[in-house]
Amino acid sequence: MIFQGPLSVARQHRSQKFYYIFNLINGLSYMCLGETVIILLAVKIKSPDAIVAVLGSMSFFGYLMLPLGKKLTSHVGAVKTQAICWVLRNVSALIVASSAIFYWLDLTVPAICLLLGGAWLFYGFRSAGVVMSQPLVGDIAAERERGRVLAISNALFFGSCLLALLGITLLLQRNQSIWMLIGVIVFGATCGIFASAIFYRVDETAALRDSAGKPLGGDFRYAIHSPSLRKQIFAIFFVNSGTILLLPISILALKRGYALSDFEILKFALLQFGTSSLMSLLTGRLALHIAPEKILFGAYAALLMPVLFWLFAPKQYAFWYFAPLWGIAGAATVSATNAATHYFLQSVPVAKRIAVSIFLSIFTGAGAGIAGMAVGSGLLKLCASFAGSSEPLTQYRWYFLLAGVLLFPGIILIGRLPHFQSRA
Repeated sequence: MIFQGPLSVARQHRSQKFYYIFNLINGLSYMCLGETVIILLAVKIKSPDAIVAVLGSMSFFGYLMLPLGKKLTSHVGAVKTQAICWVLRNVSALIVASSAIFYWLDLTVPAICLLLGGAWLFYGFRSAGVVMSQPLVGDIAAERERGRVLAISNALFFGSCLLALLGITLLLQRNQSIWMLIGVIVFGATCGIFASAIFYRVDETAALRDSAGKPLGGDFRYAIHSPSLRKQIFAIFFVNSGTILLLPISILALKRGYALSDFEILKFALLQFGTSSLMSLLTGRLALHIAPEKILFGAYAALLMPVLFWLFAPKQYAFWYFAPLWGIAGAATVSATNAATHYFLQSVPVAKRIAVSIFLSIFTGAGAGIAGMAVGSGLLKLCASFAGSSEPLTQYRWYFLLAGVLLFPGIILIGRLPHFQSRA
């Protein structure tokens, strides 16, 4: 429901409850439709490495659909926009699933096209739906509550992801056919549609709808000409680029470098989301004592650790060696996400949050997605030529070395982010 003026404390707490329930159910949906499952499907339909690199950037490339979310929000509000887009998002997941049928019919190229198109729509509608997610948190939580609300909602999300992953892992241990993966995707789409009905009960202020209807030109100029925001844009760009270039290719390197089964890959995904859930709770407490830009710096430094792991990776697969990599990856990604959101709320005036949020997401999300597509696929092809006919791991060692060199300047940029006092 949309209210004029600030929400009452009772309305805020009621909305927080539904927000938590949504994240709990959405975690089940997300994991069944998540990047790991989609990459496993891509490998099963014989997609080239470059296609997997493109898929790894789709979650950010989808931010190009943010203007659609803004337009819809200006008519129906932030909550209804997300509910509508969540239904369309999960319908798009069924398009991804349909790629298996075309592959079964020996139509590999159409199958890959459906996989890519469905994945872009899936992530695009997600981006359109959450266009007002940061300002909405500002609506349903007072300034002192925001760190706690973000921590609890993310912990519920990652916790349910963990449960879903456990179920998927047990299923794929028994049956690793492509049809089992399709069943997982269909189940996830069903959960996602149900989650949208829960989210519809969250309250919001009319300010979100009214702000979405205003022209963005002036606030965009503010973002461009603000030195602190320019630094924030480049810093988050590097964080997103690190996620795109390192984590999906780590899955690919394990799958094709060591010829691991889907079951073995999902064990690492379980570890990643387990540490994500735990770290989400810890960052809520850390946010009370440590500035978000410092948390972001530490998270980005941890995000670069896969470079070292892959440079010294053993020739023979060893679970004990790669387990810390995925534990660190889970902690780093959720810490970076929470810290970036917290830093945004501290650094941007309330009146400008809507427009700046869109501007920031397009340039740091879609921009990183486009760069990740080009750089990731280009590096994989280049490193394949370096490796020649040598063992598969050689190609991936070269890849992570070059990716690490490209991402290192982000350490300097994030280290120079200015500190801001909390805003209401």
